[in-house]
Amino acid sequence: MKSAWIVAVLVCVVLTSGVWAQTTSRSLGMGGTGTGVADDAAAWFQNPAGLGALNVPCQEGKTWANDAVGTFADYGDVNGWALDWSGWQPAKLMGFGAGFADIEDDVQIIGAGFGMNYKQTPFSWGVNIENVNPDDYLLDSNTYFNIGLMYRFPQPEKAPLRLGLVIADVTDESDNGPFFDLGVAWPATDKLLIAADVDDLTDEVDVSFSAGAEYLFGMENEWAARLGALDNGDGHDLTLGLGYAFKNNWRVDAAFVDSDPDSTWSVSAGVNW
Repeated sequence: MKSAWIVAVLVCVVLTSGVWAQTTSRSLGMGGTGTGVADDAAAWFQNPAGLGALNVPCQEGKTWANDAVGTFADYGDVNGWALDWSGWQPAKLMGFGAGFADIEDDVQIIGAGFGMNYKQTPFSWGVNIENVNPDDYLLDSNTYFNIGLMYRFPQPEKAPLRLGLVIADVTDESDNGPFFDLGVAWPATDKLLIAADVDDLTDEVDVSFSAGAEYLFGMENEWAARLGALDNGDGHDLTLGLGYAFKNNWRVDAAFVDSDPDSTWSVSAGVNW
């Protein structure tokens, strides 16, 4: 059973950036979406092109804006934790990021990414690399190289609509790649974000579709409620999430997935500076 779980994790890591994204409670609460969102600490992996336009404010007098998040997740039979960081330089429209995840001492994932905007256009691109290292001696360690693209469509009096594409496993380490993952993030209002991901577009293994939404509320939009549908291969699992931001730059998030045979939940703590 343990080996089967590790194999499933490795396949999912190759297929979609959403698996790493799910280590953040924000993404998990939104159905695991991330390819089009990619605007916080997890952007380096969700879609490295997002590093050219992070939704992280730069403090006065500083040239870099950073966002970091730590997450603990309970997957039922196993637990996992992760650390993600992404930072960008608004003046140069470029950024870097890195992360590490450990699932119940069965598999460790470490990686880094770079992204930048193309001149002053709404287009950005990025690359990332991740090493997947299972503890099981029957499975080999592999390093995957991915390319991210993003285009931001302007909207009157609203944030741009973001269309993202990730070309995963470009060098075909999995013998099934490369994989094409498409995502959209639509700010319907200044409080409501709707996102959807279609992973493995060319059906190299199995096409999947997940979607979710995030709604901000409160006196200063300090609360975030999230809802989503996460593709599990046989259908969709309901996802729920709640977040709270305080002291301007700190936040906590929680998420729950109604999955069989065991439900999944996670908690995250993040800070930007």
